Amino acid sequence: MKAKLLFLSLILASMAVIHGQVLIRVQQGNNIVPIPNGGSVTVNSTGVAQPRTLQVTVTYIGSTTLTFPQAPEILGSQDFSITRAPATYTVLAPNQSLTIDLQYLPSSELLAQSEMDFGFLQSAPVPTIPGQTAQPPTPGIIAIGLNGTTPEYSLSYGLALDGNIVNVSPGGTLVFTDTPVNGSTAATMFVLNRGSGAGQIQSVTVAGDAYSLISMPLLPSVLAAGANFQFQVRYRPRQTGTDTGTLNVTFEGGRSYAINLSGRGIASYLTYELLTADGATQPIAPNQVVAVPAVTVGSKSTVFIKMRNSSNLDITVPSVAIAGTAFQISDLPFLPVTMAPGDIQFFTLIFSPPAAGKQTGKLRVGNDSFDLAGEGIGPLLTYSYRSPAGVTPVQPLGGVIFPGVQVGDSSSIDFTIKNTGSAPAPIISVGIVSDGKAVFTLAGLPALPTAIAPDGSVTFSVKFSPLNTNLSSASLRINTEAFTLAGIGSTPQPLPEFTLQGPTSVQPFQQPSVSLTLASSYPVALTGTLTLTTESEVAASDPSVQFVTGNRVAAFTIPAGTTKAVFASGSTQIKFQTGSLASTIVLTPAFATQGGLDMTPERPTVLRAGLPATAPQLVSASVDSRTSNGFTVALVGYTTTKSLTKANISFKGKPGYNFPQTDFSVDLTASSFVWFTSASSLPYGGQFLMQMPFSISNSDTSSSALPPIQAIESVTVTLTNGVGTSNSLTALVQ
Repeated sequence: MKAKLLFLSLILASMAVIHGQVLIRVQQGNNIVPIPNGGSVTVNSTGVAQPRTLQVTVTYIGSTTLTFPQAPEILGSQDFSITRAPATYTVLAPNQSLTIDLQYLPSSELLAQSEMDFGFLQSAPVPTIPGQTAQPPTPGIIAIGLNGTTPEYSLSYGLALDGNIVNVSPGGTLVFTDTPVNGSTAATMFVLNRGSGAGQIQSVTVAGDAYSLISMPLLPSVLAAGANFQFQVRYRPRQTGTDTGTLNVTFEGGRSYAINLSGRGIASYLTYELLTADGATQPIAPNQVVAVPAVTVGSKSTVFIKMRNSSNLDITVPSVAIAGTAFQISDLPFLPVTMAPGDIQFFTLIFSPPAAGKQTGKLRVGNDSFDLAGEGIGPLLTYSYRSPAGVTPVQPLGGVIFPGVQVGDSSSIDFTIKNTGSAPAPIISVGIVSDGKAVFTLAGLPALPTAIAPDGSVTFSVKFSPLNTNLSSASLRINTEAFTLAGIGSTPQPLPEFTLQGPTSVQPFQQPSVSLTLASSYPVALTGTLTLTTESEVAASDPSVQFVTGNRVAAFTIPAGTTKAVFASGSTQIKFQTGSLASTIVLTPAFATQGGLDMTPERPTVLRAGLPATAPQLVSASVDSRTSNGFTVALVGYTTTKSLTKANISFKGKPGYNFPQTDFSVDLTASSFVWFTSASSLPYGGQFLMQMPFSISNSDTSSSALPPIQAIESVTVTLTNGVGTSNSLTALVQ
């Protein structure tokens, strides 16, 4: 031992001499790291007997030479070996390199420690002074510490039932606790790395329909020495009997750890019996159908459920639940209840069918499930309808879909009510309820009320006659049940050509008639409107232009199969007022089906009646407000241009009286503009009332002279506008 220690001290001394004159690099796989002379490198295998290789490269960076007189050697653990070494007496000039291949083949999972020693001689520099003696080579050594680590794995598990941790060897078997069908038992798995180096878990797989992995961390996962990796294997039997499977854990390098899985599915930890009111006993098991005695609708039957803990474990029943409107439970123990081996508990199951026919439900006791079935005695109605697509069953609140049909046409279905129950079924009422017009109608109903015998049926028809292309719906009511009727109409055939008969030219204050006629009869009843508008030539609309009904829109109908439009009065014609302003009166029709489907052509034919601009027309002239020296001429008339330019007045004296001037003209442009642009004139169109006051005097101032007004017999007036002069009217002054 002392000699060895001395040798090590010499090595260290030699290393001190050549420190910095060699570069050492170690390559493992694709990883290359430099290490100092005297340093160490760690090699981690993937498992016992799994080799790992490394390559050591030595490069001389001095200025002379290195000579290696002997092969490198391994000191320490024989798990390391040299697989390729340089030739004896290899010489390295400056910047030259050599390589050494090493292998680590672990014989156990324990830490392996070795050292590779490689002695050399470094030549001295050549003397540069004449007569100087050359120095001998300096010995040295390259030393690299080698640490070998290896992972080694063990697998163990713990079951929740007892909490014990059990080791299982490769090829061994994990036996699960007996588990009820559709219940589950979980085993917590522990993968322990009891080796000296880190390992890596690549994958965990399980085979067997009854087994699955849960709580699995993300893979791959590095497992340090002394660490463990946890996950769970769940056993869920789908049927009674033994279930087998395998668990396989794969590690880095392809190593795997496989064990067998075994479990037994049982019906339940509990056994059950059904006890009827007459004392009969029937064993029942989870997942089977439990039939209860039939009973009349509105009545009830009672049975009792007996449950016994037949296992050797304390079993806790956390809950008891029921599903299905025909079933109820009562007399339950206080829950949760823990039952020791052999313990017995009872509760009551009540069957009260709300309707005739088969009634189903579910009973759940802890994790045990039972299907419940019972028969309600009474009538049971089923419903269906026949259409071109075939026979379709339908449930209450369901939909009855009609074939599409063109507006104006109709389609129908046959609706069948069948009694599949065990007693006669009364049918009290059948009807259709809708929000709008009746597009669905019934036909072929039997006399009501009636009764349908068991296995009997009643059939009637429902007709769909759409009024538009929207979705139409209504409710079919049979006793207290309701079904939705639904259908969509398609676009009907185009509207025939039509004509509007009426004048194309009118005069003020007329009431001409207009009518509308289709070129051919139409199979669909139509509704429509005739709308009156004006295109005025004087930038104003006369409000008196309207239908005699009092507005500018007149409604009409065209019965199916006819051609004439019928207006509100029942007449095939309607009158309209022409007013008193120059304009074009336009009458535009619109058409729709009774369901509101617009049938108006894109560019419908219209009737245009023109009222031309004319000279003013005087309706009356009178003399008012007479005094001895004056009077007022009142004129009533209309002007279609809504303007007046001049009034022409001519006086006629009585015989024997002379007048210096009898004809006068008055400019009306400004005054007529003020009137016809005022808001007050709007209701009157082109109509006006004009008052022109006149004053007169007499040159005879004697006491016997007559009042001037008595000298005038009459006054004659005409008016003009931009078109011409009006008719003349004469008014007597006296």
